[in-house]
Amino acid sequence: MAKSTPGNESIIIRIQPAADYLGISRAFLYLLIKRGDLAKIKLGGRAAGIRRSDLDAWVDSQAAR
Repeated sequence: MAKSTPGNESIIIRIQPAADYLGISRAFLYLLIKRGDLAKIKLGGRAAGIRRSDLDAWVDSQAAR
């Protein structure tokens, strides 16, 4: 996974692309959000996303297990 670089902390990835980025299902991504492992950001209306830096941090935490 890519490490955070200056500027990509604020990149927000929508839900399905975020699941694809992590290689997991959309349902499992929503489970991670529900458990508090990832924070969902409301983008307006029904649109939501997750910070790319949060996705990278979650991957790093899984690799440390």
